[in-house]
This record gives sequence, C-alpha cells and structure tokens, in this order.
Amino acid sequence: MLQSQNRATTAKAAAASKTDPKIIDPKLLQAKPQPDYKVDISKPASSSLPSLPGVPTPPVPSAELPKLPESKPDKPELKKPDIKKPSEIKLPAKEGSVKEPAIIFIKGLDVFSSPSTSERGYAGVGKIADSVEGSKTFEWNQQDEIIEEIRSVHRDQPIILVGHSFGGDTALEVAEELDSLEHGFRKVDLLVMIDAVGADNDIVPQNVKNHLNVFGESNFLLNDGPHVARRNEMTKVKNILSPHDHTELDDDKEIQFEVVNLIKETLSKKA
Repeated sequence: MLQSQNRATTAKAAAASKTDPKIIDPKLLQAKPQPDYKVDISKPASSSLPSLPGVPTPPVPSAELPKLPESKPDKPELKKPDIKKPSEIKLPAKEGSVKEPAIIFIKGLDVFSSPSTSERGYAGVGKIADSVEGSKTFEWNQQDEIIEEIRSVHRDQPIILVGHSFGGDTALEVAEELDSLEHGFRKVDLLVMIDAVGADNDIVPQNVKNHLNVFGESNFLLNDGPHVARRNEMTKVKNILSPHDHTELDDDKEIQFEVVNLIKETLSKKA
C-alpha cells in the first residue's frame, strides 16, 4: 500500500514539473557552450574574387573641340518703334502765334531755265533768299503751304512775297487769296514779281501796299508786261523793264539790289 502511494506521488510531481513554469528541469540549467559571434573589423575581409585588370583611358587631344551652333527658335525679329523725343517733334504753329515777319521767296518752273546763260536756272532767287535773314523758300506749286505759313504769323508782322516766273504768278495768287473775308483782308506789305508768266496778272489787289514788277523786254511770251494797281490810293506800283533774258533777271545785280533794298525798307518801316 505504501508503494502504491509513493508511485502516485512521483507521478503527480512529474506531471506538475511539465505544467508548472516555476519548476525548471535541472538538466536544462546545465551550461552549454555559446558560439562566438565577434568579428574583427579592424582589417578588411579578404575577397575571394580575383582582381580585374584596369581599363586604359584613351588620351584626350589638347585641341579644343569645335563648338556646335546654338539652336535658336525661329521667331520674327521685332523692331522697336521709332519713338521721337518731345524736342524732336515739330508741331504746327498756332494761327497768329509767330511774332516774326513772313519773308517768302517762290521759285519758278525750271522748264524755262537756260543753264547756258543763267547759273542753275533760277538760282538767283535762292541767293537773294540766303542773304535775307529769316526768309523761307517755296516752290511755285506750294500755294497751300505758303498760306499756312502766313496764317501762323501774327497780324502785326509784315508779309513779303517775292516770286520769279511761275513763282511770281503764285505770289500774286497768294496775295489775292489773302484779300478775302475768310482771311480778314490780310495786308501784304511788299509784293515782288520777276517776269511773271501769266497773261492775266496786270492788276494788283488792294491789300498790297507796295509792288515791284520786273519784266524782260526780249521774251514777251514769258511775261505779262507792266502792272497797275486796282486802287492807287492803297497800292504803290513800280515797273522795271530789263534787257536781260527771262532766266537772267534774278541773277542781275541791279535787280537783286532793288529787291533786297525794298525788303529792308519794308521791315524798317514796320518796326
């Protein structure tokens, strides 16, 4: 009976040792050798692979390689607009704003010029204009521009018109246009006509104060003869008959002196 009890006690102890974690098998407590995992990293590990031979680098030539042209997109070149400075912009003068006399020379048509007897045809008109300070020169077909020039001049300033050949006809037409209600019957202080071509320029309008008419005696087809005033009390007329040719009249020193002297007298009287 005691033996059966001892066997039962031993069996319970064995079962308890398997199920109770607090009871450790003495065999498991025996020390076992632990593997050594330490690695010496002071020396690189020898590689078992064979070393490959180095690849030789090709020599680079010392000369510079040519540069490739830069590719640019095809775009139209835009030009900058030509913007003028305020000082370069010339605005038309207001009517009556110019406080200077209008001294206007008008050239004729060069078809009547004779280079063999006259220096560059109607060059004398330009020479007279160059000798008079403040004068301006126009062509015979610039009547509108001449009117605009006169409109910009103050009414107190003198108006002087000098024309040769067709320029003389234009000078008279300008004077007649100014003698109108539209222009306030603008006065012309001096009108000089040198061998005017027209056949209906004999009468000088009433708004002209002083008139000089020079015509040649050799070419009656290129002049209209002596002139008369529409109103003698308003206009002083002087006719000069010259022996010179049509294209030589503006080059004659005596005629040049007469024209320049009349211009000076007109300006001095107005001043």
